[in-house]
Amino acid sequence: MVTIHQTAQSLNPGEYVSLFRLDATSVGGGMFYFVQGRVEGGAVTHDGIQYQPADVEFEGFEISGQGALPTPVIRLANSDGLIQSAINTYGDLLGCEIRRIRTFRQHLDDGDDPDPSAIFGPDVFKIDRKAAENAVYVEWELSAAIDQEGKQLPGRQVIRDTCLFRYRAFNRNTGLFDYSRAICPYAGHQYFDKQDQPTTADKDQPSRSITCCKVRFGENNPLPFGGFPGVGRVRA
Repeated sequence: MVTIHQTAQSLNPGEYVSLFRLDATSVGGGMFYFVQGRVEGGAVTHDGIQYQPADVEFEGFEISGQGALPTPVIRLANSDGLIQSAINTYGDLLGCEIRRIRTFRQHLDDGDDPDPSAIFGPDVFKIDRKAAENAVYVEWELSAAIDQEGKQLPGRQVIRDTCLFRYRAFNRNTGLFDYSRAICPYAGHQYFDKQDQPTTADKDQPSRSITCCKVRFGENNPLPFGGFPGVGRVRA
């Protein structure tokens, strides 16, 4: 089965699709599903759920190197009155959850390679504040779902120079890589051993260092390193 990372690294990954779920059940409402923009002019179906087309702007998802969590802003078109009706009935929807997943057109239910597990995300946020409301759009400020009172950080052990992400596993019986438990997004066809030297597919193993990322993704590209290289040592 082709993974989402393999699709993303292919020459023709296809149309990029962002799917949103607004969960208003906490204030007595329902679930709203919508797709950003219009894919082939209408609704799309993913994992058996139909997402209605909507004009959506979603910005501010950048992760700060200073450790601050992203605080995105989302704007939903108000032209069809659906969101306005929800606000009129249930208030500003503060505290409601907005979830975003991303995939490619080919992985939708009617795509060439339907696969509900082939997604980036989910990215989960809570509505903090309604920043604007007019006849054109409704704008909300969001906070990360983990940015809540009482949450203990970090959520996993902080290790400076070692990547803890699970790497793909080579299956000697099939001659293919198993990505079912992998967290590292590498799906390339260049293979390296634990010393970061070129090797064959059956001996492909990560050294779990920054160099491991560089030889696979390139020194000038963003590196999905699963450690915390910016962490310094502090003596009390």
